[in-house]
Amino acid sequence: MRAAHRLPALLRRGLVLGAVCLPAGLAGAAGGPHPAPPVPAATAAAAGGLAGAGSATGNLAGYSLGPLDRIRLRVFEWRASRDEIFAWTALNDEFTIGADGTLSLPIVGDITVAGLPTREVGRLIARRLRERMELADAPDTAVEIAQYRPFYISGAVDKPGEYAFRPGLTVGKAVALAGGPPRVNDGGMLRLERDAITARGDLASLHKEREQLSLRLARLIAERDDKPKIDFPKELASRSEPGLVALIEREVSIFDARRKALATQVDAIEDLKRFLRQQIEALNGQLATIDTQIKLIATEIRSNEQLAERGLATQQRTIAAGRSMAQMESEKLRTSTDLLRAREAISRADLSILDMRSRRATEVTADLRDTQRGLEQLKPRMEMAERLILEAEVSAPRFLTDRAQARRARPNYRITRQVGAGAQEIGAEEGTALLPGDTVTVELPNIDLPVVSWPNPPRPGAMTSLQ
Repeated sequence: MRAAHRLPALLRRGLVLGAVCLPAGLAGAAGGPHPAPPVPAATAAAAGGLAGAGSATGNLAGYSLGPLDRIRLRVFEWRASRDEIFAWTALNDEFTIGADGTLSLPIVGDITVAGLPTREVGRLIARRLRERMELADAPDTAVEIAQYRPFYISGAVDKPGEYAFRPGLTVGKAVALAGGPPRVNDGGMLRLERDAITARGDLASLHKEREQLSLRLARLIAERDDKPKIDFPKELASRSEPGLVALIEREVSIFDARRKALATQVDAIEDLKRFLRQQIEALNGQLATIDTQIKLIATEIRSNEQLAERGLATQQRTIAAGRSMAQMESEKLRTSTDLLRAREAISRADLSILDMRSRRATEVTADLRDTQRGLEQLKPRMEMAERLILEAEVSAPRFLTDRAQARRARPNYRITRQVGAGAQEIGAEEGTALLPGDTVTVELPNIDLPVVSWPNPPRPGAMTSLQ
């Protein structure tokens, strides 16, 4: 008879257990977190009841929760009056434990869960719900870990940083997740080869730029000194590379064009000056003719005055001669003015030639200064390119090879684990198991690595073997 009365209670307990476990089972089938090893049966039995039993598929045995752990909460209640299982949907979700170890839940409020196992957290939530909601019985509560807090790895690994924890993680697996120890592989050597090719290309470009500036400098010096031709550097003029020959021909073409343009402008002004000189000669001849006429008219005027005194000539004849004298004087003044203007035009033409040559000299001097500055700025850039080539082809490969040999030594591992309010350092091996929140430090033995030595920089302007 007693067994018959217990049957509904057992049935109700089985229904609630199925309702609690079914969402977790569906989540696992849909690709949920990797399950942890199951909790021993003796431990689960000793815990007693669903309210304190954490899911064995998502927890480490004896694991205590901490900040950044993410839990999955399931809360159900059997309501006998309606003969149904009620799901607390506001609580059936995933929640993250805060940095202060507090779990904030709707309805329940804030609960300090740091350092507690999932079973104990389930009991606390059930008890808090019963008290706040004034329930006759505490609801059935299940807590499982959805995602562990991350662990950290630093030191001599390829990719140090933060990684997601998974059950069964060891030091060796953690190092593998971080890419293993730093190594010099074929990719690194390929990078050095690529850097060497790039540096050689840069150096070749700088050499070409220096040759171009040197040829321009020779052309500007010839323009400044008004030479008939350009004296190119012998080390450049003696070479027969097509590119260099084309640069020389271009500078010669620019030199001839600029020289011809200046000569054409000067010749035009000189032609104007010759025309003005001819005009001056004509005006001088015209002035001489006018002076002769003025003398003749003056003689005529004196003769008329003498005849008029003796009554042999009329006064009108003397007046007419005076009028002619005035016209000649006016013509002489106009001709003298034209002569002065022609001489002034010749002076302006001379000033134009001087100004033209001065402006050309100023322009050439500025270009010459800029070209010399460009050549000076090329020197450190070329030295740097040569040193980069030396590093990529000689020093760096030797250094990386020696470093790779040094790193073949067995690394040392150290785990820093949070224990209570403090931290504890633990010596470890590759098979040592890790806990969430651990910090793994990988150290290599102290091995002296070779020092990269640089050659003495070449003398300014000196040719190097890399050229």
